[in-house]
Amino acid sequence: WLRWAGVATVAGVIFYASILTVPPGTPLETVKPELIPLDKWYHFLGYAAFGLSLAYATTDWDANRRWLFVGVFALTVVYGVGIELVQSQLPARYYSLADAYANAFGALFVLPWYALRPRLSLVPIREILR
Repeated sequence: WLRWAGVATVAGVIFYASILTVPPGTPLETVKPELIPLDKWYHFLGYAAFGLSLAYATTDWDANRRWLFVGVFALTVVYGVGIELVQSQLPARYYSLADAYANAFGALFVLPWYALRPRLSLVPIREILR
Protein backbone atom coordinates (compact mmCIF):
# COMPACT_ATOMS: atom_id res chain seq x y z
CA TRP A 1 0.00 0.00 0.00
CA LEU A 2 2.93 2.33 0.68
CA ARG A 3 4.15 2.05 -2.91
CA TRP A 4 0.70 2.89 -4.24
CA ALA A 5 0.51 5.85 -1.88
CA GLY A 6 3.66 7.10 -3.61
CA VAL A 7 2.01 6.71 -7.01
CA ALA A 8 -1.07 8.58 -5.79
CA THR A 9 1.11 11.35 -4.35
CA VAL A 10 3.04 11.87 -7.59
CA ALA A 11 -0.18 11.74 -9.64
CA GLY A 12 -1.77 14.22 -7.23
CA VAL A 13 1.14 16.66 -7.47
CA ILE A 14 1.00 16.50 -11.27
CA PHE A 15 -2.78 17.02 -11.21
CA TYR A 16 -2.49 19.94 -8.80
CA ALA A 17 0.28 21.65 -10.76
CA SER A 18 -1.37 21.01 -14.12
CA ILE A 19 -5.07 21.56 -13.44
CA LEU A 20 -5.74 23.30 -10.15
CA THR A 21 -3.14 26.06 -10.32
CA VAL A 22 -1.98 28.53 -12.91
CA PRO A 23 1.80 28.66 -13.05
CA PRO A 24 3.28 32.03 -12.12
CA GLY A 25 5.28 33.80 -14.77
CA THR A 26 8.67 33.84 -13.09
CA PRO A 27 11.76 35.35 -14.74
CA LEU A 28 13.33 31.88 -14.79
CA GLU A 29 10.45 30.52 -16.86
CA THR A 30 10.70 33.33 -19.39
CA VAL A 31 14.29 32.36 -20.20
CA LYS A 32 14.24 30.31 -23.38
CA PRO A 33 17.03 27.75 -23.51
CA GLU A 34 18.24 27.24 -27.03
CA LEU A 35 17.25 23.59 -27.29
CA ILE A 36 14.52 22.66 -24.79
CA PRO A 37 12.31 25.18 -22.94
CA LEU A 38 12.21 24.93 -19.15
CA ASP A 39 8.53 23.93 -18.99
CA LYS A 40 9.27 20.85 -21.09
CA TRP A 41 11.82 19.81 -18.47
CA TYR A 42 9.07 20.09 -15.84
CA HIS A 43 6.89 17.78 -17.90
CA PHE A 44 9.73 15.34 -18.53
CA LEU A 45 10.72 15.14 -14.85
CA GLY A 46 7.15 14.96 -13.57
CA TYR A 47 6.20 12.06 -15.80
CA ALA A 48 9.53 10.32 -15.25
CA ALA A 49 8.71 10.42 -11.52
CA PHE A 50 5.19 9.14 -12.19
CA GLY A 51 6.45 6.28 -14.37
CA LEU A 52 9.15 5.33 -11.88
CA SER A 53 6.69 5.35 -9.00
CA LEU A 54 4.38 3.06 -11.01
CA ALA A 55 7.28 0.77 -11.88
CA TYR A 56 8.29 0.56 -8.24
CA ALA A 57 4.70 -0.10 -7.14
CA THR A 58 4.43 -3.02 -9.56
CA THR A 59 7.91 -4.41 -8.93
CA ASP A 60 6.68 -7.50 -7.09
CA TRP A 61 4.09 -8.43 -9.71
CA ASP A 62 4.70 -11.81 -11.29
CA ALA A 63 4.66 -10.75 -14.92
CA ASN A 64 7.02 -10.43 -17.84
CA ARG A 65 9.20 -7.31 -17.49
CA ARG A 66 8.49 -6.28 -21.07
CA TRP A 67 4.75 -6.31 -20.49
CA LEU A 68 5.16 -4.43 -17.23
CA PHE A 69 7.21 -1.80 -19.05
CA VAL A 70 4.58 -1.50 -21.79
CA GLY A 71 1.80 -1.20 -19.22
CA VAL A 72 3.59 1.36 -17.07
CA PHE A 73 4.66 3.36 -20.12
CA ALA A 74 1.13 3.28 -21.59
CA LEU A 75 -0.54 4.27 -18.31
CA THR A 76 1.90 7.15 -17.84
CA VAL A 77 1.33 8.41 -21.40
CA VAL A 78 -2.45 8.09 -21.07
CA TYR A 79 -2.37 10.06 -17.81
CA GLY A 80 -0.26 12.76 -19.48
CA VAL A 81 -2.52 13.02 -22.53
CA GLY A 82 -5.56 13.06 -20.24
CA ILE A 83 -4.12 15.96 -18.27
CA GLU A 84 -3.44 17.81 -21.53
CA LEU A 85 -7.01 17.21 -22.71
CA VAL A 86 -8.43 18.53 -19.44
CA GLN A 87 -6.16 21.57 -19.75
CA SER A 88 -7.63 22.29 -23.17
CA GLN A 89 -10.98 22.94 -21.46
CA LEU A 90 -9.59 25.39 -18.90
CA PRO A 91 -9.48 29.12 -19.68
CA ALA A 92 -6.02 29.71 -18.17
CA ARG A 93 -4.49 26.61 -19.80
CA TYR A 94 -4.12 25.12 -23.26
CA TYR A 95 -3.45 21.80 -24.95
CA SER A 96 0.12 21.39 -26.11
CA LEU A 97 1.32 18.54 -28.27
CA ALA A 98 4.89 19.43 -27.28
CA ASP A 99 3.92 18.97 -23.62
CA ALA A 100 2.39 15.59 -24.43
CA TYR A 101 5.63 14.55 -26.15
CA ALA A 102 7.66 15.73 -23.14
CA ASN A 103 5.38 13.63 -20.92
CA ALA A 104 5.96 10.58 -23.12
CA PHE A 105 9.73 11.07 -23.14
CA GLY A 106 9.58 11.29 -19.34
CA ALA A 107 7.63 8.02 -19.32
CA LEU A 108 10.44 6.40 -21.33
CA PHE A 109 12.77 7.18 -18.44
CA VAL A 110 11.32 4.12 -16.70
CA LEU A 111 13.12 1.79 -19.14
CA PRO A 112 16.38 1.69 -17.13
CA TRP A 113 14.40 0.49 -14.10
CA TYR A 114 13.34 -2.62 -15.98
CA ALA A 115 16.88 -3.16 -17.23
CA LEU A 116 18.33 -2.91 -13.70
CA ARG A 117 15.50 -4.54 -11.73
CA PRO A 118 16.79 -8.15 -12.04
CA ARG A 119 20.08 -7.02 -10.49
CA LEU A 120 18.46 -5.23 -7.54
CA SER A 121 17.52 -6.72 -4.20
CA LEU A 122 14.51 -5.07 -2.63
CA VAL A 123 14.21 -5.26 1.14
CA PRO A 124 10.85 -4.91 2.92
CA ILE A 125 10.55 -1.68 4.88
CA ARG A 126 9.90 -3.70 8.06
CA GLU A 127 13.48 -5.01 7.88
CA ILE A 128 14.90 -1.53 7.39
CA LEU A 129 13.00 -0.15 10.38
CA ARG A 130 14.25 -2.82 12.80
